[in-house]
Amino acid sequence: MLRRAAASYRQVVAVDDGTTARTFEALMGRAERLANALDNLDIPEGASIGILSENRTEFIEADCAIALGRRVRVAMNGRLHLDDFRYVIADADVRLLFFSADHAESARAIADEFGIVVVPFDPDPDFVHSLSSLIDSADGTPRQRDDAPENAAWISYTSGTTGRPKGVVLSHRALREVALNLLLELGPVVQGEMVLLTQAVSHASGYLVLPYLISGAGVHLMPKFDPDRVWELSRRDEFRTLKAVPAMFEPLLEAERGRWGFETIVYGASSVALPVLERALDRFGPSLIQDYGQSEAPMTITCLAKRDHLDQSARQSAGRPWRSVAVEVRAEDGGIAAPGEVGEVFVRGSHMMSGYHRKPEATAAAFVDGWLRTKDIARTDERGYVYLQGRSDEMINSGGYNIAPREVEDVLATHVAVSEAVVLGMPDPRWGDAVTAVVRLDGSKQVSGQELIDFVSPRLGIRTPRRLEVWDSIPRTPYGKVDRIALRGRLNGDHS
Repeated sequence: MLRRAAASYRQVVAVDDGTTARTFEALMGRAERLANALDNLDIPEGASIGILSENRTEFIEADCAIALGRRVRVAMNGRLHLDDFRYVIADADVRLLFFSADHAESARAIADEFGIVVVPFDPDPDFVHSLSSLIDSADGTPRQRDDAPENAAWISYTSGTTGRPKGVVLSHRALREVALNLLLELGPVVQGEMVLLTQAVSHASGYLVLPYLISGAGVHLMPKFDPDRVWELSRRDEFRTLKAVPAMFEPLLEAERGRWGFETIVYGASSVALPVLERALDRFGPSLIQDYGQSEAPMTITCLAKRDHLDQSARQSAGRPWRSVAVEVRAEDGGIAAPGEVGEVFVRGSHMMSGYHRKPEATAAAFVDGWLRTKDIARTDERGYVYLQGRSDEMINSGGYNIAPREVEDVLATHVAVSEAVVLGMPDPRWGDAVTAVVRLDGSKQVSGQELIDFVSPRLGIRTPRRLEVWDSIPRTPYGKVDRIALRGRLNGDHS
């Protein structure tokens, strides 16, 4: 697919990070050389190759080279720490690490400890190799390699909020299917247009690279989210689609700069507080698409399309199943839950993971007769919209009643002063779990915790928070999700 795109769109810009741009011909020419250079370093096909970098053009060059060389891409979240990198390097048996200058210190420590080859994206006299030296050292003749579609292409590590992260193995088949699934909703993608990726391509944004490249379109990488720059780029004709996360909506709205040109805004990773969502719809128009996925079934479990955002009820959901994916919400007895009944989301599709790396027991537990257990709790309505309620391990048992955090969060979010709400259960000697809420207010409005409790009590009854705190900010993980471990620690009095 990559080689065909390079032959078809030679002089079209394929990737640009604002500093370095590559046409399809240049990108794939460099990637072919880099793939062959890894042969010269005796890095075998099927070996794991790490990438530790912010968004930049060289990241995509390495990505393409790893795919062409039939090696396995292990992209690491640059916002994590050296101990996290050590764990991934050891678990995935990484043989070579590409890195940017910001991570040179970690790369040195990894090279010393594991004895692997480390390759900076920029020439550095402290290291034997660099990206450019490897590319210059090899010929660019495409080499035929083992092209079995079920071979591993990526190992993506989960966020690890409940323990050590698991390596999710994604095959070439899975990545191809994610790309084709995305084009069902994002298409038509036309030659020469650009998608702006504001989120790290080591994470969810990385899945948008292939569908755009195979369509003759380019990817513009933003090394660091800059709302003013997003507004500037939105007014360029070739920029039609923006990939964002919900936490970016408020900064974008506050940075308003006249005409907004993006036709489509794709967002995911977490829900959007209803007041913020309504402000975004008022300003950006019917341009929003929400995708719900997880590492084990990337990006395309359900989709809340542009038209669904105009429906007052549907816009509070995660959408309906992707057209190419089967989704069921199952009750505790294994049967399909009736509309309104809470159950676990099960998924079946061609884009699912092969399994967890070196974890056969966890892999076996994740599948039931070919269906993936997501551990996400949800309900559906009569029209098939899926309303996520939280993770199965986040359910609150208070006084013998099971309470989904999301249903409490949704009611809190209807208050005009609330920008964000997070609900969880905290240990309580009487109730087992006490419904506890933390809210972040709209900066222009003030309200007390008790006033918010009084506001939601008539609608929530026994689900009403017994404790509610107002914070200036909600802690988040390096993946952009609510950090419930840090949140619990602070609620318990740990301010470290």
